[in-house]
Amino acid sequence: MFRLRWIAAIVISLVAGPIAGCGGGGSDQVTAAELVQKADEICGKERSSFARIQAEAPPNASVAADQTDELIRVSQDANAELRDLEPPDRLQPAYDRYLAARERVIDQMNRGRSAARDQNSATYGAAQAAVARDAPQRRKLARAVGLKVCSSSHAGT
Repeated sequence: MFRLRWIAAIVISLVAGPIAGCGGGGSDQVTAAELVQKADEICGKERSSFARIQAEAPPNASVAADQTDELIRVSQDANAELRDLEPPDRLQPAYDRYLAARERVIDQMNRGRSAARDQNSATYGAAQAAVARDAPQRRKLARAVGLKVCSSSHAGT
């Protein structure tokens, strides 16, 4: 049975290409306090979307793939917003590591979606397990930046 419970420690998780060194895409630098406030708001919205999408377990592989598509879109949108935040220089390396970890979640979610489409429950389960297994590290990386909602065990990527 295909059960979709992408551990909400995504945030999670999640977009195309490496981001190390991106630095926020030219937006204005925010203070550490602003970074925490804005990033945690993004993570909170992501968490709410994940809860809505995952309110019901998918009854079959096709629905699991569709649900995973939605989760990927939400995670990619959250990652784009997070990348738009330019942290203080002293936090940039830690923030880049956190964002990279979120990107890896999207990679695993893509793997899970493909497996669901192929009705390969073993690979689907392995992708979910990888997301769950890496969640503590993502929380640790978020805490290193000072993020609270993003570092909680219920956060998306």
